[in-house]
Amino acid sequence: MSFFFDIQNLSFGFTDNQSKLFFVNVSCAFKKNTMNFIRGKNGAGKSTLFRILRGTVDHTEFITGTIVLNQQSFDLSNGDQRRKLAHSVRLAPQKFDEMLADQFTFPQNLQLAALPHYPGLDRFVPAATVPKLVDRFGIDYAVPAGMLSGGQRQILAILMALQKPASILLLDEPTAALDDKNAAMVMTFLNDLLKDNPELTILIICHDKELVEQYAQKHYHKIEVNDDDTRTIHPIATLKESTL
Repeated sequence: MSFFFDIQNLSFGFTDNQSKLFFVNVSCAFKKNTMNFIRGKNGAGKSTLFRILRGTVDHTEFITGTIVLNQQSFDLSNGDQRRKLAHSVRLAPQKFDEMLADQFTFPQNLQLAALPHYPGLDRFVPAATVPKLVDRFGIDYAVPAGMLSGGQRQILAILMALQKPASILLLDEPTAALDDKNAAMVMTFLNDLLKDNPELTILIICHDKELVEQYAQKHYHKIEVNDDDTRTIHPIATLKESTL
């Protein structure tokens, strides 16, 4: 299996002062149709990495490097190319409930998420089709989303993020607010989602080692803070190599 999502020589700073960089010549690669876990201490840069991948870099910040996605290269120093990359990357945030309209049903929320960025009266969005893989999670499609369990609402938020085309799905602590039962539901759903979507690759920020070991594939990356306060990202073979 070849790498299909490759970060090459990423350097990033929160200002244009190149003597105070946050990431310095960082490179890492991810295989297609895998679930990858990003680990690191608080403040190590996990959320910053996700922000970069989504193309949300401020004009006052410094960034260079290249991302190769499915054999297409994107120059991170070029704002237009960052925006093009962002079209292939979707995020379900940690506060996933903020994505949902509680009074809407599961299908109605999906239909809402499918609306274009600037909807008009001429842009009719048909009723959303709920993927068949969702049926096994006991979701009542007729009730308002606010009445669903936390795990069911997280599944809805993930599917809402994927209502527009995506090659990369970013998940920020998707099980942090869930009990064990609902967390297991979400992890099972993600594994099933990959089986049904061979073109999708998932990156997850998650601190729950036990949950990762039980439900995930064996793809881990760790962000480490160096002595000079820069960051590096490297793969780890198993979670036993990480004490985080």
